[in-house]
Amino acid sequence: MVYKILDKLPLRTVLIVPFVLQIVGAVGLVGYLSFRNGQKAVNNLASQLMSEVSLRVEQNLQVYLTTPHQINQTKLDAVNLGLLKMENLSAWEKYLLRQVQLYPYINFTSVGNNKGDYRSGEQLSNGSRTMNVIETSTGLNFNSYNTNERGDRTTFITLVKNYDNRQHPAYKKAVKIGKPTWSSVYVSLLEPTLIISAIQPVYSEKNQLEGVLFTALRLDHLGRFLHSLKVGKSGQTFIIDRQGTLLATSTTEKPFRTKGNERQLFKVEESSNPLTRSTAKYLTAKFKKLDQIKKSELLSFEIDDKRQFLKVLPFLDGKGLDWLIVVVVPEADFTKEIDANTRTAVLLCFAALGVAVAIGILSSQWVTNPILSLNTAAKNIAKGEWDKTVESERSDELGELAKSFNSMAQQLQQSFETLEQRVQERTAELAVAKDKAEVANQAKSTFLANMSHELRSPLNAILGFSQLMTRSQTLSPEHQENISIISSSGEHLLTLINNVLDLSKIESGRTTLNPKKFDLYRLLNDLEDMFQLKADDKHLQLVFDRSPDVPQYVETDELKLRQILINLLNNSLKFTDEGGVSVRVSKQLLVGKNQQAEGETFERSEVSQNTEIPAHNGVKISHVSPSNNQIMGTPNDDSASTSSFFLNWEVEDTGPGIATTELDDLFEPFVQTKTGKDSQEGTGLGLPISRKFVELMGGKMSVCSAVGKGTTFKFDIQVIAVDAADIESQKPTRNVIALEPKQHTYRILIVDDKPLNRQLLIKLLNPLGFELKEATNGQEAIEIWDSWEPHLIWMDMRMPVMDGYEATQYIKRTLKGQATAIIALTASVLEEERAVILSAGCDAFMRKPFREADIFDAMHKHIGVRYLYEDPGQTNLSAITEADRAMSAANFVKLPDSLVADLKLAILNADIDLIDTLIKQIRLKDAVTAGAIANCIENFEYDKILKLISQAISHE
Repeated sequence: MVYKILDKLPLRTVLIVPFVLQIVGAVGLVGYLSFRNGQKAVNNLASQLMSEVSLRVEQNLQVYLTTPHQINQTKLDAVNLGLLKMENLSAWEKYLLRQVQLYPYINFTSVGNNKGDYRSGEQLSNGSRTMNVIETSTGLNFNSYNTNERGDRTTFITLVKNYDNRQHPAYKKAVKIGKPTWSSVYVSLLEPTLIISAIQPVYSEKNQLEGVLFTALRLDHLGRFLHSLKVGKSGQTFIIDRQGTLLATSTTEKPFRTKGNERQLFKVEESSNPLTRSTAKYLTAKFKKLDQIKKSELLSFEIDDKRQFLKVLPFLDGKGLDWLIVVVVPEADFTKEIDANTRTAVLLCFAALGVAVAIGILSSQWVTNPILSLNTAAKNIAKGEWDKTVESERSDELGELAKSFNSMAQQLQQSFETLEQRVQERTAELAVAKDKAEVANQAKSTFLANMSHELRSPLNAILGFSQLMTRSQTLSPEHQENISIISSSGEHLLTLINNVLDLSKIESGRTTLNPKKFDLYRLLNDLEDMFQLKADDKHLQLVFDRSPDVPQYVETDELKLRQILINLLNNSLKFTDEGGVSVRVSKQLLVGKNQQAEGETFERSEVSQNTEIPAHNGVKISHVSPSNNQIMGTPNDDSASTSSFFLNWEVEDTGPGIATTELDDLFEPFVQTKTGKDSQEGTGLGLPISRKFVELMGGKMSVCSAVGKGTTFKFDIQVIAVDAADIESQKPTRNVIALEPKQHTYRILIVDDKPLNRQLLIKLLNPLGFELKEATNGQEAIEIWDSWEPHLIWMDMRMPVMDGYEATQYIKRTLKGQATAIIALTASVLEEERAVILSAGCDAFMRKPFREADIFDAMHKHIGVRYLYEDPGQTNLSAITEADRAMSAANFVKLPDSLVADLKLAILNADIDLIDTLIKQIRLKDAVTAGAIANCIENFEYDKILKLISQAISHE
């Protein structure tokens, strides 16, 4: 496949493209690997950075959050050592102020006993320190004082009455937990910061509660630490609790909101920072609840199609804190340099491509220019310009090729001059042979035309009169059987003639497909009905097996398919004595068809083995492809191609089988197998014609046979599925019994040199009331036409004196002749004969032998004759017994006198329309008598009816 494509490409392209593709592939691969490695480096760097940042935050939190509890522990140690008493809190004041002085990120440190006394040393962000006092002796009032450097009270600041520290939530939580823990996070009333207190209950030696120790931690110091961290160029870190409350962030955003005079905490999803808000929403969407995060998570998400790296680290201190450390870094912080490198790699790729193309073009020109010169010289030699040579000064391989080419040109010139003389001599010989072949072919065509006319003309009379006689109701069963034998023998003879003519047309290439849309199921049912009786006579099984996927309505050449199946079934039933015959049909799509190798052969097998051979016996045959099949030549090729498929057929019998030695000649015309010769039946034309028809319909035929076991014929044809609405409904066959009343009398001229053919049409048309005249040649026809002016002429085309062609042309040249319909009757089966006849001026074309229904239909179509048909619902004359048909005068006595008189008058006047009307009236009173009268009228027994009427009148 690759070599076939390369063979079609110019040499310059073949030289340039691979070189360029190598450069592009190499540079592209390097760029791709560089990009992929850059991506991996970005991922690794982001992971390391976030891990480092989160680790630092975790370590700082450990230290930062451990200090308040250590302060509480020192206070507890002082109590346990007796240095400070829970009953006397006044001694605590300077100690507490010293502690807040040592730890700048401590907001206050305090102690409260179980009596309600309270001392708190508080340090504000401006550096001032206050002492807050609650004593039971003053009624639990909260008093705040300024202090000096030594920790002494100086000035009074504020007073809050009735403030019981024991009711504070932090105090209650410490008492409830019973060990060191944390209060809830809240917003300071005095400072712009969040505060969380480390709380620890104090118990006596008897495990009695003496009070609670407090150390409040400012979280704004934690925010300053986060802000000091370098997280890429635009990354950030923030801390939240499990409820999603923002506690600290590396941005400038405050972790609280002010509404009126009140400061409130808020959820991180309500953050004013877009990156913080988007990160929080992503975490909520991914984990539904933040308490689902149990371990460190390394994630990534997108904001406006920009990737963000994210790390979430749970933080627990063992004393009740359960926070989340979140680090988020935009990918763009790392990829800026990588993107720059990628752009550089792309530019280098294009530069390398340009250089490669330039080098490739120069190289290809250096190689191909001498070859193009050789090509030009070769074309000049092909034109006969022998003096043109290739000039080349190169000494490489191409130079040697040019010298060899010049030498070859000289030798060719000498050989051509000799060959030209021989060709002229051979051409003269072929011209003579061609003339002889054309003469022989013309003679063959003339012979076929003559044979067709001479054979089909008498058959027309045989079959036509047989049809007329079968309509008679007076023939005895013995005569009916004789007529049936004559008709079937004539049909058999016609089939033999048609087979010979079909084979001749096939060999001359004149056979064409005539696609028709039809009901395939009905065709199969008709064939089954046709052959079932023959199978029953031989006590054989006849099975028709149709695959469920085979469509009911298809388009192909119905007549050829019918003939193929009839030929195969006839052979199978003829040579099978026991067992049965089966017909199988299935559907196969076009894919994979017509891929059989040309020149298919087969190996001979033993007689007892199955042998399957192609129908063409190893001869190469151009199978019709789906695009070239004539069936596909419809106006809508696209729709036809989508519904085209193959039907696979198999006709299998359990007959004697065919010997391997006879398979080679099985499809040769006029050749029969040993079994066929023994039967002394057939001509040996059925299989060759069937094989040719299958090939014409886009398929192939093969045979598989085993002596003593049976034979299977297989073939496939290409068809198109159609809709039921496209099928023409078959009209029921009805016999014409009369002309419709109130029509003018039609004049019909019958022209034929054969008396039997004229007599046949006269017998068919005369009972219906047509005016008829005869002519034996074209000259007589013109004379009668000129004087009588018939409405329609039935014109035979081959006659003495003047043939039908000349007579038709003469009549149609006149204005009067244009009003006369001329229908050609011919025994020719050649399709080109139709065009010649119609071009002579005939209005229609009909082949002998014809059916009477075709005659009536043609007259209705061309001159508008209307008929009365046999009504299937009325009394069937054939069902009337011989006893019922034996009329007597008594039958007419029973009828009204006026009806009998009108019938007599109508018969005397030969008024067919009135007779038919009167018979219908009689049928209302006596159906049997009406049927008997109609039978006599049909057989022209008018005298019999008049005699019975006269007897009835005299009897009265």
